[in-house]
Parts: sequence; structure tokens; C-alpha cells
Amino acid sequence: MNYQTTDTYLAGYLMASGCPLKAHTRDGSSTQFILEQTDKLQQLVEDYFNMNANVNPLHYGSALKILKNIIYQKDNNYNDNKRMFNQQRKIN
Repeated sequence: MNYQTTDTYLAGYLMASGCPLKAHTRDGSSTQFILEQTDKLQQLVEDYFNMNANVNPLHYGSALKILKNIIYQKDNNYNDNKRMFNQQRKIN
């Protein structure tokens, strides 16, 4: 089962917290981010909306950059963005 959101900041938080982005879709100007639904993801979503979220700011910033690239690129190269994010997480 998948979890879907159009909230870029939530998707960035989930990615920075270790939930991998499975895919994304576009419908006009809206981008839908798709992640695997897990108990951990559900708890992270609850923490986010209850304002109890805690995440490494460097990971969060990197995740947001990747998601914004996905949103604004015409020819989307998601695999390169994902590779860059994973490399940055290893460094930090």
C-alpha cells in the first residue's frame, strides 16, 4: 500500500526521516509524491501534523532540493537526484 501527498514539505520530512520516495506523478501543475505506507511513516506523519517532528536539518534541506528539482524539471532525472541525496546523507 502507498502513501500519497502533494505536500512538498511533508514529503521532504518523510524522506529526511528515512522513508524512500517510490515515485511521483504530475497532473497539470500538481505533483503527487508516493511513498510506501508503513507504521513508521504513519507515526512520522502524525508527528509532523502535531508539530512534534524532529529531523536532521541538512537531510531535510537536501530532500527539499530533490523534491523541488522533481517539481520544476521538465526532463526529470529522479535517479540522479536520489543518488545525490543518498550520498549527502552518508557524508553528514
